[in-house]
Amino acid sequence: MTLAALAGLLFFFNISATVNFGGTIHAAEHAGIPFKIYSANLHKDNDDLTKLNSEIKGIDPDILLLLEVTPVHFNQLQSLIQIYPYHTEKRSFGGPDIGFVFLSKFPILDSSVTQLSAVCNFVLEARIEINEKPVIFYGVHARRPDLGNYIERKNQFLWLARHIKNQSLPVIVAGDFNATPYSPIFRELVDTTGLNDSREGFGWLPSWPTYFPPLWIPIDHVLLTPGIQVLKRTTGSYIGSDHYPVITELSLG
Repeated sequence: MTLAALAGLLFFFNISATVNFGGTIHAAEHAGIPFKIYSANLHKDNDDLTKLNSEIKGIDPDILLLLEVTPVHFNQLQSLIQIYPYHTEKRSFGGPDIGFVFLSKFPILDSSVTQLSAVCNFVLEARIEINEKPVIFYGVHARRPDLGNYIERKNQFLWLARHIKNQSLPVIVAGDFNATPYSPIFRELVDTTGLNDSREGFGWLPSWPTYFPPLWIPIDHVLLTPGIQVLKRTTGSYIGSDHYPVITELSLG
């Protein structure tokens, strides 16, 4: 198959998949207090966060997970960080000077970070109190698929699945999974944990790559414990990254 034909096929699939065929139960009429989560991979070579800061101020999310945060980004995020009463961050993972920022309007009761590889792949585990209810939040940046790293990527997903299965509290998982919903390791994570994909029922919602629409695919996800209701799920605007942000409005019921 030629590249042009492949691009055409993927373009048709991406467009057709935006149709909402149902399959997900959206929020009931008497949902609890809603809250918004904003998750974005900023991309390490994106030196201007003006669009990001503007979008976040407009959306006013309650929880933010920002990935691939560089020293340049940290400088530009200071005014935003000061708005949120609770936050945790990591500025580098051993070698690359790349980290993450996690901001919350809700109390962060405790948190830990597990590095999954020599590069900036990690899982943030934070226990937060959302509207007076404890919730376990996992922020994820999984390894991208390259030749020869299949076992490493699978082990990262298996590690995450084992930890989620041991939780008795409601769970929210968000971030850059570097895997589509049809990836075997992604499906195994969902099947093993019983989590729901917040995207289901809201269309295809591709998040990457911003620079080439015919190949758009969803690799940034928000997964939820059954019972957490999805009020809205969408992607954000272009922020100078190769990823579009993911925005979810949820309720604990």
